[in-house]
Amino acid sequence: MAQISVSAISNSNSINQGCGSVPIVRRTANPHPNVWGLDFIHSLKSAYGEHCYRERAEKLIGEIKCMFNAINNGDGDGYLIDLLERLLVVDTVERLGIDRHFQLEIKQALDYVYRYWNERGIGCGKDNSLVDLEVTALGFRLLRLHRYNVSPAIFAVVFENFKDESGQFVCPPGQANREITSMLSLYRASELAFPGENVMDEARIFTTKYLRGALTSISDWNNNRNLGQEIKYALENPWQKTVPRYEAKRYCQIYQPDNAWLGESIHKMPRVYNDKYLELAKLDFNIVHSDLLEEMKNVTRWFKDSGLPQFTFARERPLEFFFLIAAGTFEPQYAACRLAFTKVACLQTVLDDMYDTYGTLDELKLFTEAVRRWDLSFVETLPDYMKLCYKVFYDIVHEVAWESEKAQGRELLGFFREAWEDYLGGYMEEAEWLAAEHVPTLEEYIRNGITSIGQRVLLLSGVLLMGQLLPENILQQVDLPGHPDKLIELNCIISRLSDDTKTFQAEKARGELASSIECYMKDHPGSTEEEALNHLYAILDPAIKELTRQFLNPHDNVPLPCKKMLFDETRVTMVIFRDGDGFGVSKKEVKDYIKETLIQPLPM
Repeated sequence: MAQISVSAISNSNSINQGCGSVPIVRRTANPHPNVWGLDFIHSLKSAYGEHCYRERAEKLIGEIKCMFNAINNGDGDGYLIDLLERLLVVDTVERLGIDRHFQLEIKQALDYVYRYWNERGIGCGKDNSLVDLEVTALGFRLLRLHRYNVSPAIFAVVFENFKDESGQFVCPPGQANREITSMLSLYRASELAFPGENVMDEARIFTTKYLRGALTSISDWNNNRNLGQEIKYALENPWQKTVPRYEAKRYCQIYQPDNAWLGESIHKMPRVYNDKYLELAKLDFNIVHSDLLEEMKNVTRWFKDSGLPQFTFARERPLEFFFLIAAGTFEPQYAACRLAFTKVACLQTVLDDMYDTYGTLDELKLFTEAVRRWDLSFVETLPDYMKLCYKVFYDIVHEVAWESEKAQGRELLGFFREAWEDYLGGYMEEAEWLAAEHVPTLEEYIRNGITSIGQRVLLLSGVLLMGQLLPENILQQVDLPGHPDKLIELNCIISRLSDDTKTFQAEKARGELASSIECYMKDHPGSTEEEALNHLYAILDPAIKELTRQFLNPHDNVPLPCKKMLFDETRVTMVIFRDGDGFGVSKKEVKDYIKETLIQPLPM
């Protein structure tokens, strides 16, 4: 195909079209420039890619496996705390972000704990008849995270100890240190609630109130363990709204490799708490950081040469989109997933800004028709600036489809084309609403918004390149449009509403009338923005619980790495929209997350 001219693209808000005599007035969101310069990214270096560091990491992995196996084999005199020791070593490697090296050992430890699990709870050891709330809550959280069948009904009995004569929850006066740490453990367990588990909701409400009160009365003994800091962080950062890679780095910075504290008791556990875990965690973080650094250089180099920076009306966020996937799916074997995901996300941003603000309705109709035809010759009917856009779009879609076909061993081009047509059809409907100054019903808006958020085509572009075979019958267990119990559909719902609750005011200022807030207020005359937001949060909360249930569902046939990728991408998306539009304005909180997870290594 002949080289497409992009001379019509300029920094101006108007571009001459047609006969060139009448300028077209265009809307723009005035995005801030790319925060991460190409020269800066390519100046970053890391020594941790060298063989000596990987060799040391392998040695530490072997030594920790020996300690893990000694615990699992019951060596030594730890029989009085055999359940606690297994739970704590699993919790340690998971929170330090090194659990992928010990999957067999983790399974053996949790199988043992599950063998002695009962609905009354557990103590520190299998022969200990005294049920311990802190150990039980830790056991529940880890067993549920690993898809064991555990019921939260055990906590209903425990709650009776915290009720007054009228049945109301009360915080006992003079909160003991042991009670505080038990409540923190229970709070963390309650974050894994599934829909309909009322006792977990009750636990969450009660422990939140309890821990907020405890912050004002934590003893000096507990302050030495940074307990107050841990409580404050846990309350401000719900588990589903945290960045996995950031959490691992943070735990490395507060981990204390000395003794195991359980309430006010000290347990000597050298096989659980020692310097080797921390050394491996820091080394592993930096080795992964070194690998991701090279990928970031490749991504930014690709972006510069892709033609996308020529669309000056659009946001340039290549590193932000790489962060979106790499902050959860960081393992070396998923490099192809990360690259395809980032390319598609960068393309989507140009399309989003073109349909949302820059393009006229007539231009967008032409572009949408070109997408339906999948015919490069049709590009000649498009305005000049859209010609390059369509060429880049066409190339990226087909590149990802072909790579996916090679990975999956089946035809997928038609599947991808249909997904992209649906996605851009959603954009087109929103553009028509805007042109007609139409505000749809909330139901209509959400139904279309689940498609126009673009998450389905984005996630599919990554998950099919994870080295896991996903035949149609398996893929449909996570991707079946219109079914709100599927992981991808849930991601779309959560992403759409997380976006809307933080961006509706800026969008309204740009003249966009249709947002979930405005649609709710139209459906309910006289209602306020606060009431509309509360309604959306009431939709979000059960969707997040259903997302958790589907991720932890042990009865499907979807490879766990694929489910984890879909789940973690949702978590990072919620973080990006937690304090505002983290893609539109990425030079604040999101920039700090990127610094911590992708730019700065851990001091050894």
